[in-house]
Amino acid sequence: MRRRVLLVLILLIAGVVAWRIIRFTSERRNRLFQSASDLSNLAANSATYSWDAAVEQVKAPRGEELGGVLEVPPELKHYEERYWFLATQVAEIEKYNVHNVQDYFDLAAMIERGDLVPVPAVTETYILLGVGQRADEDPFTKFDEENNAVSANPDEYRAIQKLAQNFNGRSFDLENPYDRHVLKINMLSTIRPQALKIIEQVAAAYHQKFDRPLPVSSLVRPEQYQHSLRRVNRNAVTIDTPPHSTGLAFDIDYRYMSVAEQNLLMAELAQIKNEGRIEVIRERNANYHVFAFVNGTRPSDDLVSASLERAGAPPPEEANHTEAKPEKAKSRAGKRTPRPRAKARVTRKRRR
Repeated sequence: MRRRVLLVLILLIAGVVAWRIIRFTSERRNRLFQSASDLSNLAANSATYSWDAAVEQVKAPRGEELGGVLEVPPELKHYEERYWFLATQVAEIEKYNVHNVQDYFDLAAMIERGDLVPVPAVTETYILLGVGQRADEDPFTKFDEENNAVSANPDEYRAIQKLAQNFNGRSFDLENPYDRHVLKINMLSTIRPQALKIIEQVAAAYHQKFDRPLPVSSLVRPEQYQHSLRRVNRNAVTIDTPPHSTGLAFDIDYRYMSVAEQNLLMAELAQIKNEGRIEVIRERNANYHVFAFVNGTRPSDDLVSASLERAGAPPPEEANHTEAKPEKAKSRAGKRTPRPRAKARVTRKRRR
């Protein structure tokens, strides 16, 4: 009799534990989903455009009429010198002494100064799809390369507190994990005005042709966020000045696009590159990486050459001298004709 009672009690306890685990998992999943959906309620234009409906449009099946042969223009391929693409962005950052965002405290200060502007989660022509997907609900911490616990000073924390009082039309409780999560996603949904202008132009051309919103998958990424992303995305560059940490870079997701959509989009990006306004590449992880130049002018080849080592290239004495230099391009930009090459894997240099 006692064994039966004990067995019943064990089964009841096991059932309660299993129920609470299932409930906790379900609640957490719902909270994460709500964090993404919440963006449409926090961003401008959300009263007019539905984020969920835009996602359906992005992922909708395409017809056979949108097939064909994928034609990647040379402007979207890597250069003969495999570090030239990254060095071009580093040269622009060095030329204008562009600040690279370290962590959320640094990001809050830049948003407050107006260096970075909020990007609506959904508009008629584009949608933020995947932006901030690695954001967590942990308390805000300072970025430290050695993963040491570093406390923010009062001024830095006040920047976060001020932003939390009113950002994208609502306030956030920094003691609430869910609010911290949504606030981080909102902060990662910002970019420099020069890059936003490019997004709007490309999205308008894409939407006009295919009547779908352009999926933008990444905007500004502080170095703190970049390092956490590196664990799951090997394309997340970790040099001293990663392009996304400047707020001048963004990614376009082409996973769901047909061949016809990609061809039109790449032609548009190639044209803007030939105008000297951006650097761009078609990455193998289903993204177009776009970097907007500060004043719409490409840095000189001399500046790019001088930035090769900072972009991860070996010193000249260690480089392979048989490797050909980039050829001159036959484009209006007068730049270099790229040739397909795997994206450089860059090791971060320690600051001294």
